[in-house]
Amino acid sequence: MPGHTRLYRRGAVYCHRAAVPLDIIDTCGQREETCSLRTRDHADALRRVKIEAVRAGRKFDERRLKLARECEEQLRELTPVR
Repeated sequence: MPGHTRLYRRGAVYCHRAAVPLDIIDTCGQREETCSLRTRDHADALRRVKIEAVRAGRKFDERRLKLARECEEQLRELTPVR
């Protein structure tokens, strides 16, 4: 049965692991996002890991959006060149 790139086992329990994208790694404070899928069943873990992959992707996108907003605010604060 084919696996998922973000699925791994810790002992008998399956977990989700996603690398933090390079463009936001400096602001996240960690290199990877991990969470337990709370199951020992491989088929169930495959279903759950897809859900967690989407959640992690959304979290990364939200972080990018927050950084973009902060950057815009900093640009507004700059004084105009004369």
